[in-house]
Amino acid sequence: MDKSRLKAHRHVKKEIAQLESKLADVEAALLYPKIQHLSQTPGGQPAEGNPQEALAIYHIELKELYNAKLLELAAEQLAVEKAIESLESHERTIMRLRYIDGLTWEQICVKESYSWAQVHRFHAEALKKLKSVE
Repeated sequence: MDKSRLKAHRHVKKEIAQLESKLADVEAALLYPKIQHLSQTPGGQPAEGNPQEALAIYHIELKELYNAKLLELAAEQLAVEKAIESLESHERTIMRLRYIDGLTWEQICVKESYSWAQVHRFHAEALKKLKSVE
């Protein structure tokens, strides 16, 4: 596990949240479709078929796509969490605060009552250990 993969984890979390929101929107559209407006003039169905049916198929495909992407992102999230879990307690805390919660180095120092040098020493040790895990 390298530093770039850990940094990317923050983006993974954001993408998961975004996809979950989009998935909820698609599921709502499937459960509560818009009511078709009827006019008093006769009209036939378009040649391509029922537009509501086509829209439902589109939403189902989107739902499948979002679920597949969520599964892929969850696997990456699990890999990062397992790698961090292999560290010592103080290292796990620093790595989670930095790469999962997205705190700055200053915020970590204040939150954990460590000096800047201690935090960076723990971080460097943790990175060495994570490289040997792969």
